[in-house]
Amino acid sequence: MPLVLDSVDKKILEALQRDATLSVAAVADLVGISQSPCWRRIQRLRESGVIIAQVTLLDRRLIGLNTQIFAQVKLNSQCAKCRTNFPRTFDSFRK
Repeated sequence: MPLVLDSVDKKILEALQRDATLSVAAVADLVGISQSPCWRRIQRLRESGVIIAQVTLLDRRLIGLNTQIFAQVKLNSQCAKCRTNFPRTFDSFRK
């Protein structure tokens, strides 16, 4: 069953998606609540699986990755099994 998100939860998620390095105090200020309830909401969002990871986005050019590749994949069949198996097959090539 999906977690019910109210407007404050949505504001918290929006703030953290823009900048995951924000402190709880900064997020609380942005959404207009105090730090303790903000911390509890963030914990609930993590524990329920709504927040699954925090990532760092890199500027590829600054670290010498100057090539960007776009690929298109065409499946021979659009059956449910093919759509399910494709990501697993693709992941096996990446390892």
